[in-house]
Amino acid sequence: APPTKDTFEKAFVEVEKAEAKDWTGVFQDMYSPDDKNPDSKRFIDLDAKTGELQVSADTGKEKWGRKFDPKTSVNPILKATDKPSRRTTSFLCKVPKDAPIYADAEKGALEFTLTLGTAFGRKAIKWNGLYNGKGGKFGGNEVPATDCDNFWFECEAKAEAKE
Repeated sequence: APPTKDTFEKAFVEVEKAEAKDWTGVFQDMYSPDDKNPDSKRFIDLDAKTGELQVSADTGKEKWGRKFDPKTSVNPILKATDKPSRRTTSFLCKVPKDAPIYADAEKGALEFTLTLGTAFGRKAIKWNGLYNGKGGKFGGNEVPATDCDNFWFECEAKAEAKE
């Protein structure tokens, strides 16, 4: 069984230095309540033209992001902060304008700060909670503030490029 979120949080160590390429990879979304598929994958790719770190996903039910559709408007990007180990993102672009949660998303519900680190010998990304960790109303429910809401865990070691 996968580790509990508490166990994962205790094992997580933030990296001291990180470049854009260090964020890239294929990840498992560990604790999202809306995606229980163990084969679901998240992707962070560095776009060579724009320099953007772009988020995509293949949940088994749907594929979204620029990895699968280079022209889509669904393109959450990881924006640099003053700390190389932290980036911010918004998933507002994933929410249809007619969705009941759109108003909440517009108010910042789907803004997050991500922290790059390691856990159990692999790359991991810690996500804070809704409203960039502050919590608030979302879809009619009050969501608590949290610094640690989820982890993305690197799926498999990347093949090293042969010289």
